Amino acid sequence: MKVKEKEKKGTKKAMLTALKILIIAILIIAIVSTVFIEIVTRPQNDTDADLVYVGGTVVSDSIDYSEKSTEKLQRNRIIKMMEMIWYFCADGDAKKHESQTPPDTESVKDIPYIDDGNIYHKLDVFYPKDLAPDEKLPVIIDIHGGGWMYGSKDLNEYYCRALADRGFVVFSISYRLVPDVTVKEQLQDVMQALNWISENKSAYPCTADTMLTGDSAGGMLASYSAVLLQSPEMREVFGTVSADLDISALLLTSPVPFMKEGAISVYTKLCWGEDYKKIDTYNYMNLDEIIDYAPNFPPTYLITSSGDSLAHSQTLKTAELLKSKGIKTELKDYEKYNGKSLQHVYSVLFPFDEPGSEMIDGAIDFYRQIINEK
Repeated sequence: MKVKEKEKKGTKKAMLTALKILIIAILIIAIVSTVFIEIVTRPQNDTDADLVYVGGTVVSDSIDYSEKSTEKLQRNRIIKMMEMIWYFCADGDAKKHESQTPPDTESVKDIPYIDDGNIYHKLDVFYPKDLAPDEKLPVIIDIHGGGWMYGSKDLNEYYCRALADRGFVVFSISYRLVPDVTVKEQLQDVMQALNWISENKSAYPCTADTMLTGDSAGGMLASYSAVLLQSPEMREVFGTVSADLDISALLLTSPVPFMKEGAISVYTKLCWGEDYKKIDTYNYMNLDEIIDYAPNFPPTYLITSSGDSLAHSQTLKTAELLKSKGIKTELKDYEKYNGKSLQHVYSVLFPFDEPGSEMIDGAIDFYRQIINEK
């Protein structure tokens, strides 16, 4: 009996020791990871030459980028982890640009659409060189992606130059990032940019025809903006200005407009705020909750691909929703190319590769068809 009791005590002691070691290891990992995240997401001054546009990390000597209402969101552990993830995306995106040679187009860069000194309240304009004095071109307005937390208009510059080279005036806009703001404020920025474009596009060789495009998070912002342009009621809910723009067509590349759904909703719901359930936009976080406020939602071209693990299902769902509403919709779901899967927003990342060019050409053909049918 004594031997068995000793064995039991020994086993129990060993288990307690193992448990203590496990707890200590978990604590060490938690502390190290927290310190690592804090180091990676340390503040960057907006004058830094190597500035990486990640929401919550950019600071200024003169501009307050963060809304007071998002203070709790800025401390959220999921958001802090995503800041780190997005920060590490920047190097890969820079290398993609280094491997590409964009066409030489006219460009007017860093135009403030709100004159407040905020680095996010700027846009670029691209169009072909050597136009005739009276030549006018259809317009494309691009909203970059980046999970609502990352990037600027510069992220999509090569893509925008590829569009401009096909015979368009392209406006590319930046907007403030989560967690400095929420999606609601991002839509306010986008609508301010659209209003600026409506009031100033006569200074550029533009026709009235306009296609609004966005990829990933930008696709969500583009689809919502198409509704806001038509709905005074929704503009009041989201606190946005109006804009005198008639959107002829939408191009949505791997959009994510159902932010309450799927595994990523643990993150996407937070982009509306730490208290997203308590604010007035909660009932409009999915596209199907807002689309009926647009009586004439634009004809829409959607792109996804075999390797689009982030937004494949959401793109298909968007297409189904639009078709169910009787909206002219074309979906292009690209399979593997030479045996390789085509990744999320492939045509935006690699606009000069053969499959990327094919994706863009299909969208442009759709846009020109809409113009010709008017």
